[in-house]
Amino acid sequence: MHSRHFLLGLPACLGIACSSGAGTEQSGFSSATLSASGYTSPASTGLTEADTSSSGSTSGGAPGSTDGGTAAEPAPTTGGASTTGNLSGAFETSDGTTSGGVPTTTQDAPATTDPGPDATTTGTSGTSGTTGTTGDGTTGGQGKPGPDNATDENLLVALIGDQGTGSDTKAVYELLLSEKADFVIILGDFDYGDDPDAWASEMESVLGDSFPVFGVIGNHDTDAWSGYQDKLKARLAKIAGASCEGDLGVKSSCTYRGLHFVLSGLGTKGSDGDHEKHIAQVLAADDHLWSLCTFHKNQRDLQAGDKPDDLTWKALQSCQNDGSIIAMGHEHSYARTRTLTDVGNKGASHGATGMAELLEVGPGRTFSVVSGLGGKSIRDWDSGLHGNEDWWGSVYTKNYWLKNGVEEENFEAEHGALFLRFFVDGDPNAAQGYFKNIKGDVIDEFEIVHK
Repeated sequence: MHSRHFLLGLPACLGIACSSGAGTEQSGFSSATLSASGYTSPASTGLTEADTSSSGSTSGGAPGSTDGGTAAEPAPTTGGASTTGNLSGAFETSDGTTSGGVPTTTQDAPATTDPGPDATTTGTSGTSGTTGTTGDGTTGGQGKPGPDNATDENLLVALIGDQGTGSDTKAVYELLLSEKADFVIILGDFDYGDDPDAWASEMESVLGDSFPVFGVIGNHDTDAWSGYQDKLKARLAKIAGASCEGDLGVKSSCTYRGLHFVLSGLGTKGSDGDHEKHIAQVLAADDHLWSLCTFHKNQRDLQAGDKPDDLTWKALQSCQNDGSIIAMGHEHSYARTRTLTDVGNKGASHGATGMAELLEVGPGRTFSVVSGLGGKSIRDWDSGLHGNEDWWGSVYTKNYWLKNGVEEENFEAEHGALFLRFFVDGDPNAAQGYFKNIKGDVIDEFEIVHK
């Protein structure tokens, strides 16, 4: 273990038991873990120490700097047609105008036209998510109602990126089903073959044609984007209760089962300024308790490889100001930060603070994560670029695994998915996250408190 990792890990090892042994089940933290940190937090997911996945201990990080970032811009007025999916596959235009004020007509035949980048698309038929017993013993699917701005109880969301095709890609889909995820957000770069039909066919062979899927455009999707977007729209039309405003997967704001998420093509399609404005405005206009900013591209400091700065710090500062979690793909590895309070200020370690396994989100506080192990390939940790960075909570690459501040050894990296569970243990302000690979190993696990 490097000395800096030992120092990061020491506070947590004083507060909780350090565990060892390879595991294959979802794991969680006990309430004692969080009490030691001064938090009232969700209870354990119900598994024993033997269920944890790695030989690594959980660990704490060093405190960082104070809040930073830019203020969000005023909320926009919403224009555009409202598009509703129905059982026949037809779309009905309900408000009679487009965002430019041009009269429209109701279309009774099956949809063949794009409702436009400013449209609101709502699914009213088909599935509303999977239902069953989850890995922690709770009931998945539609849960008990919470506060008006809360998610469904025990809502489980999967995030994957950089898929490719073949056995590993299918194994990741199967992992979503085995974990009983309620829906998935794909963080761009679908099949790498510019073949929307083949991509959709492979996905449907495992997930079926109505599993809730949302996606954001990746750089390998641009040439055939209209086809991919049509596939996403068709699935959206089957998701009961889902609503997306804007250009789906490029510049859109969605809500489903109480979770708000921005699907942004920043760095891939469209101007930086337009994306920055859109992100700030839709976040300011939304009042859901939990929100995600999702992108395909990323920033060099917030991923484990050698990707350049393709997003903008201004956009990410809007996410931080709102308390929205930042999720990205593009780099084919997994990398999660500690709590960040000054995104874009590298000299202050982006305001990294708190324990590696206990994160806070809320106005001025966020964390970022790259989940790019959807099936395509697995890349190395670039120690020359990132070896001295102290804002990491966990990293999982071909040649390096850091779990909550502690370096792990003797492993073989596998593809997998990030899972975020919201409204846990009856607390709408509590969430849990974990990354599990297709072999069943829990690579990362952490608690999130909305403050």
